[in-house]
Amino acid sequence: MASLRTGLITLAALALAGPVHAAGQAASRVDDLRTAQERVARAASSTKGGPQHRLLQEQRKLSDLIDDLEHGRQVDPAEIDRALQRAENPGL
Repeated sequence: MASLRTGLITLAALALAGPVHAAGQAASRVDDLRTAQERVARAASSTKGGPQHRLLQEQRKLSDLIDDLEHGRQVDPAEIDRALQRAENPGL
């Protein structure tokens, strides 16, 4: 009986830890995306014309990813990685 109780407690703890860990990862990704968004916004403010338009579009994509993560929507991790990579050199 005691081993069944221990097993159930362990399973409950694991079930609760999963969403908490996922929430922590999502928050970390949101922070990374916000930093990238700020970097792109700075680059956009110092350019004009087509390059500025491209940077503003990239800023919007980052904003959409942040919004999706904050509202618990599914986001492809590869899309986050691509967005962060594009933001590394926003002037290119």
